[in-house]
Amino acid sequence: MKEGDSGFHALIDQLAAAPEAERAAIEARIWREYGAHRAVLSLDMSHFSLTVRRSGILAYLALIRRMRTLTAPIVAAHQGRAVKYEADNLIAVFASSRDAALAAVAIQEAMGTGDAGFTVAIGIDQGDLVLVDDCDLYGDPVNIACKLGEDLARPGEVLLTAAARAGLGDDFPHALEEQSVSVSGLEFIAWSVRRASPA
Repeated sequence: MKEGDSGFHALIDQLAAAPEAERAAIEARIWREYGAHRAVLSLDMSHFSLTVRRSGILAYLALIRRMRTLTAPIVAAHQGRAVKYEADNLIAVFASSRDAALAAVAIQEAMGTGDAGFTVAIGIDQGDLVLVDDCDLYGDPVNIACKLGEDLARPGEVLLTAAARAGLGDDFPHALEEQSVSVSGLEFIAWSVRRASPA
């Protein structure tokens, strides 16, 4: 049974103070109690500075509220959980990258052609991470997804890592376009989701 947020931080404090011989056991306990394998979706609203300068912070806060109202039910409908909303960002977790990618496409479709008043960029990675009571998360998949969503994806784009792409399944209904990207000095291949046109 998980000990809660205070339990997690108590374990981290123990790890920081532990002699080398005890660290492996504490790390194993942290991973046992808080470790998870998840797909991570990171969403960033586009053109923050320009919108604030043009329309003012209050208008942008209204857009942030609208983003949260639009995305929350879409994430839930795809078996995901919105772990945190911070400023104009969303981080959500899903059991599979397929669910995350389909949610991302649905979010982009909800934005339409700008009728929502804003556009978003989304990055998705998948892997092992530390998930604390579904209210905070840490790990390489979190970092990479955030870099893709915040720094590399263009407005209206969904970018996937190789790990996320591997979980899509053969019948994923959207085309993927391969591209080379660089994140924090690491170069790798990512895939941009090309949404299928409505029938």
